[in-house]
Amino acid sequence: MKKIISVLVISAMLLTAVILEQVFVQNTLDTLLAKIDTFDAEIQKVSDINSQTLLNLGKDLDEYWTEKEKILCLSINHNDLNKVGEQIKKIVVYVDQNNKDDCIYELEILKFYAKSYKHVMEITPQNLL
Repeated sequence: MKKIISVLVISAMLLTAVILEQVFVQNTLDTLLAKIDTFDAEIQKVSDINSQTLLNLGKDLDEYWTEKEKILCLSINHNDLNKVGEQIKKIVVYVDQNNKDDCIYELEILKFYAKSYKHVMEITPQNLL
């Protein structure tokens, strides 16, 4: 009987850990997408993107990702996380260089990464198999 209770307790703890991980990853990626959308909206408003507002948004995006990346690397391949960080760095450089077209292009790639990671990390029968 003790073994059955132990198995149930361990199973409940594992299920709780999986749910907490899922919630954390989804919230992190939702926030990342919201920050990307805010950045995109600001870029679309102006023709000269080398502004303090966009530089601050880029730095905020970079700081947010750097902070969350440390925890996300436990559940997402570290190489994939590096791609997101590289995209963010490119965006900040393009804002600094006032290169709007390349910045928008890199922003679209960043959106793709965030959405695809969100899809990959969802708990679905397809992902469980």
